Amino acid sequence: MQTIQLQQTNIMTKKLLQKKGAKALFNGNFQGAFYLFESAFWLDTHDLDSKIGLYLADMGMDFGQEAIGIYDFYQSILSAEKRSNKHRVQRMILSLIEAFDNKTHKLSKAMQRSKNEAMDSYDAISYADIKALLKTKDFKEIYSGLPINTKLVFGEKGDFYEFLSLLVQNDYIEALLHYIDSLPRYDMELIPLIEAANNKLKKNKAKKQQKVSK
Repeated sequence: MQTIQLQQTNIMTKKLLQKKGAKALFNGNFQGAFYLFESAFWLDTHDLDSKIGLYLADMGMDFGQEAIGIYDFYQSILSAEKRSNKHRVQRMILSLIEAFDNKTHKLSKAMQRSKNEAMDSYDAISYADIKALLKTKDFKEIYSGLPINTKLVFGEKGDFYEFLSLLVQNDYIEALLHYIDSLPRYDMELIPLIEAANNKLKKNKAKKQQKVSK
């Protein structure tokens, strides 16, 4: 009975440390946040919330704005996503943090491999074709009209990021996460897209709250 009580106390302490760590991180106190998340991590080394906070606090000592931006995005996604998707989101954030430490990574090889694989499939469509359609049609109309298993082929890396940007602008946040999650590794050019997605989530949440209040 005492063991159960001890475990419950540790869980409560861990959550409190994480909450204080998040507050310190948002306030720019990265050293304090590091200590708090580190303490929470050693209470439960399998908890990815603590690991993410710990890594971002460490990043924040050199790149404060970026660390806060990623953590803010992480919290926004958690509040918007289903609880069952939490682990997927956490893996995505951890990979994004890793990408920050590997800034020289290029997606060109992955993009070429994706292009070759997709061209072998009968249900592939070139992004160039979508761009041509955008001259006369709305993106939502085009994207919603694509068959479910359609593979998009991107001739250039810039086209891929342009497509992700269109997903954000048109509120396809879940699709954005799917494409990011499918990447073999992440590129730092995803940061502006993530920030834009974060702003979208906040605006959509505010609109929902206004409708409820009315």
